[in-house]
Amino acid sequence: MNRRHRLFFALEPGDRVRDQVHAIQSGFDGDGRAVKPGQFHVTLAFLGMQPSLLIPELCGIASTLAFEPCTVVLDRLGNFRRAGVLWLGASSVPAVLQNFHQSLLEAIKQTGIDHDQKSWQFHLTLYRRLRNPPRIMETIPVAWPLDGFSLIESVSLNNGVEYHRQGHWKSGSSGIHP
Repeated sequence: MNRRHRLFFALEPGDRVRDQVHAIQSGFDGDGRAVKPGQFHVTLAFLGMQPSLLIPELCGIASTLAFEPCTVVLDRLGNFRRAGVLWLGASSVPAVLQNFHQSLLEAIKQTGIDHDQKSWQFHLTLYRRLRNPPRIMETIPVAWPLDGFSLIESVSLNNGVEYHRQGHWKSGSSGIHP
């Protein structure tokens, strides 16, 4: 039987950025569920449930893409009210990252692999199931140097989800780095 996996391509912060974002998150009295710092990420492409046999193909697609390093400044808090999400985002996304995102989507589309077609909004989720977002949401800039991207599997558990990296690609490399 070919098991199915809930997959997405994402940007993952390093320890320094993760710690800074966690400090911002900790400053809110959220009535929702705080995202664990180890799960902080920005989704590039959500692929949904996919069969196991597609993981090597997705890794192959990723290894053909060139990721140019850049820095994004997380300087904007916002929320998706209907979804109950409080997020940290960027007022400006570098053109090289926008171009990479388009290249990734085009490569996925050319293979015929199904993925979420919603327009992309660069955001890192801080809270889920938030009923009452904070009234005052200060802008606290965090410089996030980006030098790669990952393929992640989301595994549902009784107490939430776990993320398992299926592959990671850094700028200037072409291999899988688990």
